[in-house]
Amino acid sequence: LVITQSLLKDGDLRIENNHRQRDYRAYLEGDIPPDFRVRGRNGEIYSIHAPGISALVAPAFAAGGYYAVVLFLLLLSGLTSALAWHLAFLVTKRTGAAWFGWAAIAFSATFVFHTFTVYPDGPGALAVLTGVWALLRTEWEAEERSDSVTPWFLHGAALATLPWMHTRFAVLAGGLAALILLRLGRAPNALAKAGALIAIPVVSALCWIGYFLKIYGTPDPAAPYGGEPGAFAFVPDGLAGLLFDQRFGLAAYAPVILVAFAGIGLMLSRREWRRHAAELLFVVLPYLLLVTYVAMWWGGSSAPARFFMPVLPWMAIPAAAAWAMLQGRGSRIIAVAALVFTIFASASLVLVDDGRLAFNVREAHARWLEWLNGRVDLQRGLPIWWRERETPLFRGLAIWACAAAAGWLAVRALERRPAFAERARFAAAVVLICALSGAVALSVTWAFEGVDGRTQAPGQLQALRRLSTEPELLALEVSRARRLDRERAPSLMRIAAPFSLLPGGAGRNDRPLFALGGVPAGEYRLRFSMRSSDGWIMIGIGRDQFALRTQPLAEARDPITLNFPVDVRAIMVRVDEGARRSVQGLTIEPVRIVPPSLRLTDDYARRAVHYPGAIAYFMDDRSFPEPEGFWVGGGRETSVVLQPDEPRGAATLQLRNGAVENTVLVQAGAWRDGVRLGPGEERQIQIPLDHARGATLLRFTTTAGFRPSEADPTSRDDRFLGVWVKVVN
Repeated sequence: LVITQSLLKDGDLRIENNHRQRDYRAYLEGDIPPDFRVRGRNGEIYSIHAPGISALVAPAFAAGGYYAVVLFLLLLSGLTSALAWHLAFLVTKRTGAAWFGWAAIAFSATFVFHTFTVYPDGPGALAVLTGVWALLRTEWEAEERSDSVTPWFLHGAALATLPWMHTRFAVLAGGLAALILLRLGRAPNALAKAGALIAIPVVSALCWIGYFLKIYGTPDPAAPYGGEPGAFAFVPDGLAGLLFDQRFGLAAYAPVILVAFAGIGLMLSRREWRRHAAELLFVVLPYLLLVTYVAMWWGGSSAPARFFMPVLPWMAIPAAAAWAMLQGRGSRIIAVAALVFTIFASASLVLVDDGRLAFNVREAHARWLEWLNGRVDLQRGLPIWWRERETPLFRGLAIWACAAAAGWLAVRALERRPAFAERARFAAAVVLICALSGAVALSVTWAFEGVDGRTQAPGQLQALRRLSTEPELLALEVSRARRLDRERAPSLMRIAAPFSLLPGGAGRNDRPLFALGGVPAGEYRLRFSMRSSDGWIMIGIGRDQFALRTQPLAEARDPITLNFPVDVRAIMVRVDEGARRSVQGLTIEPVRIVPPSLRLTDDYARRAVHYPGAIAYFMDDRSFPEPEGFWVGGGRETSVVLQPDEPRGAATLQLRNGAVENTVLVQAGAWRDGVRLGPGEERQIQIPLDHARGATLLRFTTTAGFRPSEADPTSRDDRFLGVWVKVVN
């Protein structure tokens, strides 16, 4: 959308000034740096992203801003969905099969989340389907002897948009165009239709190459990516991950897509559909090889299987064909069960936590699995890809494939038993077999992983969160059938922290040894079990360079006490190589939980820094902590909780303004103070502290800011900064 704003406001594609002016604040809080790898040959910054989707949504953005863009994308997705049904019906000639094929793609999490996100993959899917439509059009025009040329101009125009939306879409456009031209040889007025089809794409392709020549001085479409690493060695991991990884894989959230994959094989076995299946493979396989040839096959910060989205609606045809050809009761019940699970998964991702469960990071397990069942270690039982450690992915795939095959054979055997002739009884048996197959696959995977499959920590943390947030709560000790005092209940828990599998950003020792997420406000004791006392430990709440406690492991023989005045992102324990060999386990003992009446805020701390005399907890991403103090972002409000090391009634803050005149407002409860500061001016203010709670929620507001990179040409700091804050005492 920044490119869209540049087109509308400046009439160009240079985005540096738009980021400097923070035009994106019209639809996004926070700061985002320009997304680019190499500058243009004129020294200007051009986005790494292709301008096609930005130009496509520009009229909607001009008319109604971001929400009009979302509405426009939803309308395009509706057309994609309708066209997928239509094409599935044209191929199978069966209404029921077409509806199944439509549901298989329309209810998948990949499709749902890419109907409204401003990525090129959703509109690209519509353009791809128009190419599939053109392939089918050649058949009925050959039968009806139609001479019309106009539809072929439109098909060509749709294909011409694909490379402009993303460079990788050029493979799809080229493959579809080649197949259409090949099929047109049998159509009446073939030469005129072929000319109409390629007229716009040829001109568009010349302009596309000219675009790279003009901006980067080379016709290479990969120029904006600055030599992004790619190798065929990435393909096996990428392809398996794109389809089956528990965080980013298509089938992990939409197992019904496996019916479509089976449908491709069934279409190849049937003469009238064989050509359709071969054409699908001719276009889709090279595209999948391309997107998995690069290291980042998951598509960055996006919903599952983003790179599969452009070809996903095409899968409605083989899914419909599979439904039309499946005759056995067991096969259809399994297909319906896969569809039901797909709908459940998509609904869960959409409705829970405002959709955040769908957006994962490659350093952690799938977020929705813990929500799905916090007592069963689903994360360790499902296939997952880790960089430089592919074994869990391929081993998991092999185990689950064997379990699925065994379940399938069992279902086929039951079909022939007279005892299961009744539909309801047979359906129940199929569901039971599916559940047993999944349980066996989980158990075998856990055995290879060396875990027992039980995870008590998530359930214990959930109980602590409820104690902290719900004023009316009944606590029971089931083993003794008695009521518990809610203040005493936390102290009865012993949380055995699991060893973290999160990879580190800077090598083995940067990887957390323990990571316990979503810890509510309260006091905790950490007890380490160790075989020796070699090494150092660092305890913090986030994956950053800051630690609340850094000490030799020898000093951790006694419990370490942490007192959080607010909920924190996680308890993160990092260690050096010596401590990694020495530590055998960690037990966290809740001492007390902050009750609902004493909570400072319902938000959670993203980062925390222990400054001399106090700990600062940063409650959002609108401030920038540093070792000696922190910057409040320019022209924004941010919240920081200050927890003094020793109880006192007030604290002194030193404010140092940035390079522009600024007004700073500081609030602490009912107290507030505002100061006007000139460029570089410093001022000290004294703020009252909440002695009863032991911590104080501060809100800082600035009216202006600057970028260090603009004030100092040698600086590469593009943050938009307001005022520097330092805790004096």
